[in-house]
Amino acid sequence: MSNFLKKIREDKKIGQSELAVKIGVSKQLLSGFENGRSGVSNEVLQKLADALEVSSDAILTGKSIKPFSDSGRKQLSEAMNMTFKFYGDEFDKDTIVKVSTELYSIIVDFDELKNDADREKFRKSLEEKIAIGLASNCFLKLKK
Repeated sequence: MSNFLKKIREDKKIGQSELAVKIGVSKQLLSGFENGRSGVSNEVLQKLADALEVSSDAILTGKSIKPFSDSGRKQLSEAMNMTFKFYGDEFDKDTIVKVSTELYSIIVDFDELKNDADREKFRKSLEEKIAIGLASNCFLKLKK
């Protein structure tokens, strides 16, 4: 998994050790995440974002959150409606919001692609991630 943590951390002139202490993780975990060798939980990602004063989206995508334009509001509304349509009866409100947010991000990223070849690569990347999501859902249902 690639991310922009190292660039953001270095731009803010914060050392790995200092940041690791600040968020309560090992330097090795932080290094692994920066180099794409390991992932971090949503909780740790949020701690990183808070400590660096950026959005978690900026860490994961390199993009900062911009104010919504009219088309952004339309895309977010579309994402919310699709999420409720598919999962409204299955998940709690917080999960629906998380799924809607992820869907919105996917829609925006897809719409920014300029050619069919890039859009096809993007689709294939999403298809590969489906198995992870489905397996995660199964695991969570098993452990309830």
